[in-house]
Amino acid sequence: MFLSKSDYIMGLDCVKALWLKKNRKDLTPEYDDRTLQNFETGEKVQELAYDYYPKGIMVDAENWDVFGGAAKTKILTQDHDVIYEATAKLDNGCFCRIDVLMRNGDTWDLIEIKSATEVKDYYIDDLSFQKYVFENAGYPVRNCKVLHLNNQYVRHSDLDIQQLFTEEDVSEQVNERQKDVEMYVKGMLSYQTRPEEPEVPLHSSCSDCPFYGYCGKDVPEYSVFDLLSSKNADLFYNQTHSFNVEDVSEDWCSTEKQLIDRDAYLNKSLHIEQERIQDWLNTLEYPLYYLDYETVQCAIPMFDNAKPYAQIPFQFSLHIQNSPNAEPKHLEFLHQERSDPRRALAEFLIKSCGKKGSIVVYNQAFEMTRNKELAELFPDLAVDLLAINERVIDQLIPFRSRALYSYKQKSSASIKYVLPAFSDLSYKGMNIANGGEAMSKYLAFLEGKQTEDESKQMFADLLKYCGQDTYAMVLLMDVLYQFAKGKKK
Repeated sequence: MFLSKSDYIMGLDCVKALWLKKNRKDLTPEYDDRTLQNFETGEKVQELAYDYYPKGIMVDAENWDVFGGAAKTKILTQDHDVIYEATAKLDNGCFCRIDVLMRNGDTWDLIEIKSATEVKDYYIDDLSFQKYVFENAGYPVRNCKVLHLNNQYVRHSDLDIQQLFTEEDVSEQVNERQKDVEMYVKGMLSYQTRPEEPEVPLHSSCSDCPFYGYCGKDVPEYSVFDLLSSKNADLFYNQTHSFNVEDVSEDWCSTEKQLIDRDAYLNKSLHIEQERIQDWLNTLEYPLYYLDYETVQCAIPMFDNAKPYAQIPFQFSLHIQNSPNAEPKHLEFLHQERSDPRRALAEFLIKSCGKKGSIVVYNQAFEMTRNKELAELFPDLAVDLLAINERVIDQLIPFRSRALYSYKQKSSASIKYVLPAFSDLSYKGMNIANGGEAMSKYLAFLEGKQTEDESKQMFADLLKYCGQDTYAMVLLMDVLYQFAKGKKK
């Protein structure tokens, strides 16, 4: 049975996940759109990164053809100094493909290409396994490097590949972990062939695993992993073997918020602090402008004056309310061309927000940061954009602070949980129901991957989704006023 570098990384995290991957293929979920998009991004970045190491040759072998890839790599190393997708295989079943294998005198350098903007810890484990495989396959390794995107690069006209990427030598970190690789490999090779499924207790980070639907099938929708800190949740479960909030005593709660959440859930009740709600409401100045942005991120900047993964705002919704309970007026902007949307958006935002009145957002850091970035990009608009920031009021605060809390929120202050807890409005059933979907579909439009009809439908879905985000804030403001007065819906 083979052991790939992705298997190795999975096994380091959880040997049960590795066993399930190898022995219960029926449990492997299909990739969601976000994961598929990440794969596609990685492939695009890798394609560009090959130009960072020119004059290389690709190993012409299918991904499944481990034996063929290893044999072809051996032949290519005789006459070539730079080899892309070089493959090595060991008799014990371990194999890997390194993105770039580069000759360094009588030795070789291993270079992994990553679409991130920094070296992550698991990259070191990744390269540690690859060094183990290549050296034992007869390729002496001198250096191990990571080539990743440079988050300081700003595009101007054509892409500058040498500036787009940054190469980091991680040989020292890889060598520090090298001594343990063979031990881990032997353990994983043994585990994955065992007839019995390993018993590994659940912990707070398991929800990120592709097999969580199987291992966590008995975890209730609201559990100790939602209520408690990760450390306390893991400790509680290990001691009690219970996921249930009903079993959590007060001494397990380490914060006042957790005590509020626990008591509200046990009593199926609301937590209301009228004075704190009113204090927050007193900070408002009418008219109110309820604002929400949608943004798109590209690993490889598509527009001039953009960095890798820059948040490019392409849409906003604005509900304007002149007085409490007044019927709001709605304005919206959506860039429907395959061009940089930022200038047009910024100009319409300034025009729409007037000169006075609170700008109400939900989680102010996001909108305020986008405005600062727009101000830096367009100096002639900077005064007006920064003036908008001076008027920002964050509606997240009374819900996050637990001035008002419903047990239906399940320990979350996200608007996706708060809204259905206090109204009949929710995001269920919407064609676009979250920011991630909005981003991925708009990116597909920018990249020309949609038909004209698909784009028309997407634009309608985006307008509905972003419009609901700001209308939701209007409804929640009404809720806050009612509870400040001691009234319940």
